[in-house]
Amino acid sequence: MNREILSSPFSDEALVAYLDNQLSAKQRAQFERQLAHDDVLAERLAQMARSSLPFHDAFGAMLQDAPVGRLQATLDAIPDVPAAASRGVSRRALLAASVSFLAVGLLAGRYSTLLRADITWRDRVADYMSLYTAQTLADINDSPEQQQLQLSRVQKSLGIVLTPAALSVQGAALKNARMLHYDEYDIAQITYLDARFGPMALCITRSEERDDTAQESEIRQKMNVVYWRQSGYNFMLIGHSPAAVLAEHAASLQAKLA
Repeated sequence: MNREILSSPFSDEALVAYLDNQLSAKQRAQFERQLAHDDVLAERLAQMARSSLPFHDAFGAMLQDAPVGRLQATLDAIPDVPAAASRGVSRRALLAASVSFLAVGLLAGRYSTLLRADITWRDRVADYMSLYTAQTLADINDSPEQQQLQLSRVQKSLGIVLTPAALSVQGAALKNARMLHYDEYDIAQITYLDARFGPMALCITRSEERDDTAQESEIRQKMNVVYWRQSGYNFMLIGHSPAAVLAEHAASLQAKLA
């Protein structure tokens, strides 16, 4: 990508270039500074990234109804030539766009309910977190005043009272708190920068279930996850920390948030 990215709002071309690692180091740093505090940009990027996820697994048998063969034949006819590259066009970008349009077509009808059932809020959070690097969080304003302002917004949105002391994690710096929204879920995302293992996040949503659950673990997007339900809220801690370390952090947070 030859032109400079000067300011937001960023074009879809810029988002694809970021995902394709086609930005210069300067452009990438500029983009990630904006990404760190621009919720709309972050959500657009997460949606763009999901266009390259394994849609066959998500849609299952219903993709058999789609013209996949004709679509693939069209894509195969596009050469990987320097001329295409010079215009900033990649096969990955074309494939992502094609699959996105296919997904939209499927969702327009009877498949929308099935998709919502297949993709949980933890899937969405993992997609989002897979884009984070240490540089994403490096320049965030994490002053106590800013953190308190952000936690007050979380309390207003979700009704949960959070303090920096209750959210403290050994070996990880509390960076910020923001509200996200996916489908019917309002999600509080509390981000940390672990000195050894990089970005980590505690995510919280309201739960319709009132009973508490024990912590469970899983792996999403090559990251470890610990999740539980407590006092009418769903909690999810996700990061690149080893499973045992993340479980210790989750146990500590659960005790302090009780």
